[in-house]
Amino acid sequence: MNNQQKLWDKEYQQHKIKWHKDTQTLPKILKNKVILELGIGNGKTLRSILKQNPKEVTAIDFSKEAIVQAKKEFSRTKFIKSDIIKMPFPKEYFDIVVCYYILNNLSKKEIKEAVKEIKRVLKTNGKILFEDFAVGDFRETIKIPSHTIQKKNGIICHFFTIIELKTLFKNFSKINLKEKISKPIAYKNLKRKIISGAITK
Repeated sequence: MNNQQKLWDKEYQQHKIKWHKDTQTLPKILKNKVILELGIGNGKTLRSILKQNPKEVTAIDFSKEAIVQAKKEFSRTKFIKSDIIKMPFPKEYFDIVVCYYILNNLSKKEIKEAVKEIKRVLKTNGKILFEDFAVGDFRETIKIPSHTIQKKNGIICHFFTIIELKTLFKNFSKINLKEKISKPIAYKNLKRKIISGAITK
């Protein structure tokens, strides 16, 4: 994971985070809730979170550079540099964990550890709002059995199936995930495939 952290730091240093967009698929259930966002990324999901006026927002990322840039743009948010496989929070602290396009950047072992850690910090009956790449997405440029590719910049990316995710989250009380297929405007001959939904502890 340390190697991936360095690669993401380099990525954010070379390509500054852009904040003009926000995530359109985030359910409107965050008002007055205690929220944890896993991975700041380019900030579009955090922007959507804050628009819903949650009670408290904490955002973590293992990239120091991502946090430095985010702090310049966002208020009402507590930023913490942390891996998601070992988070500095007490048990059952958060009402909702937003897990958008973060697990795909981990190894299979790290994904399993992250799911356990998410469950630990999530309140009973709390929800994970989930979205990530699905097997068959146009970004999956190399077809291999593991469905984990390494991009030219060295960053890894895994592509999920619903069966795989149901296995990962089998110790949760309710799993409501759906595969969605669309065509990107810039690449109309390609298919964008994602899996999204909610998982309840």
